Amino acid sequence: MKQYSTEQRRAILQYLESKHDASVTAGQIAEALCATVSKSAVYRNLADLEKEGKVVRVSLAGDRSVGYRYAGSHACAGKIHISCVRCGKTEHVSASAAARFEQALALEDGFSLNKGECLLFGVCKDCRGEV
Repeated sequence: MKQYSTEQRRAILQYLESKHDASVTAGQIAEALCATVSKSAVYRNLADLEKEGKVVRVSLAGDRSVGYRYAGSHACAGKIHISCVRCGKTEHVSASAAARFEQALALEDGFSLNKGECLLFGVCKDCRGEV
């Protein structure tokens, strides 16, 4: 099925790209784009964009809500992500820390990590006041 690049779709992608360091809910997207995109269009487009691999759906800490991240660039491919439960900022784990974590899981637990699907929750240094 051919996908059309509508103004609504472009607006959603641009919004997600502007929030590249955070996971946002469909409700937040709908609220931010309410003047140009209906809530139903947000949900419909997010489902399509997820199937196409342009956005990634993640579970948000602390509740059962779902967030979305822009995945249009391949900069996130194969990266472990960390997300702050206070401010919502999402970042990549450093390569050295990710390698140590992956090695420890393999050696101690016999577990092979799917890094592209890995999101860990905690509190960032900014929110802890360790800037």
